[in-house]
Amino acid sequence: MVMDGVIPRTRLPYVLRRVNEIVAAHNLRVGNVFHAGDGNLHPNILYDPRRPGEEERVVQAGAEILQVCAEVGGSISGEHGIGLEKMDYMPFIFSPADLATMGRVKEAFNPRGLCNPGKIFPTRKSCVEVGPAYRPHAIEEKGLAQRF
Repeated sequence: MVMDGVIPRTRLPYVLRRVNEIVAAHNLRVGNVFHAGDGNLHPNILYDPRRPGEEERVVQAGAEILQVCAEVGGSISGEHGIGLEKMDYMPFIFSPADLATMGRVKEAFNPRGLCNPGKIFPTRKSCVEVGPAYRPHAIEEKGLAQRF
């Protein structure tokens, strides 16, 4: 699993130590790839999804790494944005008031919820036991399309 966070460059030694500690605590391995000049981190957490429970440990380690990025004054995304995989981590860097404001702005431009339904803002609703939130598109609800 490739992570994407950003930190102040002066915190790089500390954060790399923490990344290694976090991954070791979850009995995983990591290849640390980063842009030292601009503070972008891309820890590559190595795992075998065929091993029971290993993917869950990777997801948990990834969340902890992003929390460290936020704690040192960085962000949960350096280059690749906040997609489905990281939307539940937005509270690491945004307050409830920030998220509510962003939700109202989205609602103003997307009152019917047709643009990227179920994406961007944290939600615990999901169509699977573990994973990102998902809300069926209107054409799926009408039986005109099927999600695989």
